[in-house]
Amino acid sequence: MKKLLISIVVCFLSVYNLFAQDQTGLISVAGNLSYGTKIESLGVGLRGQYGFTDNIRGSIEYKYYIDRRNWSAWMINTDLHYVFSASDVVSLYPIAGVSISRWTWDPERVKIDGLEKFLAKTSESRFGVNLGFGSQIAIGHKSFLQIEAKEDLIKNYSQFVISVGFMYQF
Repeated sequence: MKKLLISIVVCFLSVYNLFAQDQTGLISVAGNLSYGTKIESLGVGLRGQYGFTDNIRGSIEYKYYIDRRNWSAWMINTDLHYVFSASDVVSLYPIAGVSISRWTWDPERVKIDGLEKFLAKTSESRFGVNLGFGSQIAIGHKSFLQIEAKEDLIKNYSQFVISVGFMYQF
């Protein structure tokens, strides 16, 4: 999967005859729903984006993965997008960035030979790298549907994440 994502990012970067989408100075906010393959849970996120140039946009996102099977996690991602238009309605972008995450296991109670024992809640913080691709589809003058697929490369917690969200541009 990692080789496929890297190949797709390289293909996106090598395309140079497509129309640019002017991002300069534009601010946008987005809310999204995600699914992570490691945590196997639904994630809820909020993102802010800023256009640095015609094609380059930065984003910062907070995402919380809902507790499932005693596991929960939160992440803060900072990514760069190289946005280019595939048509008047659809834009595509490769994603590269870094993240910090906190993974928590809260076992509550575990039965051992009929006895209930309480285990301690444990948490780990990790830094990671994000690689992937995304698209945005115009659904109004300043509103877009965003679809992203990326690999979060995190020691012991790497996962493939698919996100769908709504973005509004100011």
